[in-house]
Amino acid sequence: MRKRLSVSIVCLVALLSMIFLPTLIADARSSHHHGRQPAYGTWVYEPSILYEWTHDEYFAKLGHEDAVWTGTFTGTSYDVFLVAVDPSGTTTCPHGLIFFDGTVDGKEGSMVISFAPGEKIEGVWYGRWKIISGTGELENLRGQGKWWGSQHHLEYKGWIRFKDYRNDGYDD
Repeated sequence: MRKRLSVSIVCLVALLSMIFLPTLIADARSSHHHGRQPAYGTWVYEPSILYEWTHDEYFAKLGHEDAVWTGTFTGTSYDVFLVAVDPSGTTTCPHGLIFFDGTVDGKEGSMVISFAPGEKIEGVWYGRWKIISGTGELENLRGQGKWWGSQHHLEYKGWIRFKDYRNDGYDD
């Protein structure tokens, strides 16, 4: 009798684990931690140089670009950037601001996104982005992530969250 009960318990535990294990795995993979959602897509731009100068063998460019965004961020942007070239000819990735107009998760508005320098490895640029502010339905949108790609065509990924300041005790 005792052996039968033990076998029944083992079988029950095995059956329950087969039923609930996929749910636990899916929950563990969920990217909605404290309201965070994944953000990913493409950022395609066409740059124009406004001003160039040199100093002590360093070369710098101040420019702007018009861009089209697809994916989580759907819309257009006007971006401004500063890029430098050191005496060895190595281009440093630009610092800049993105002035985005469009939709995110079905909500419309505008936002300012900063993009930071990264590095160029085997012809591919890598860097970071962060949402600074928003207006309209994007006013409470926060997020950050990484970008990478070749000239004029970048991919982005990271996370976003619409922050509810009344009910949210979590800081970004």
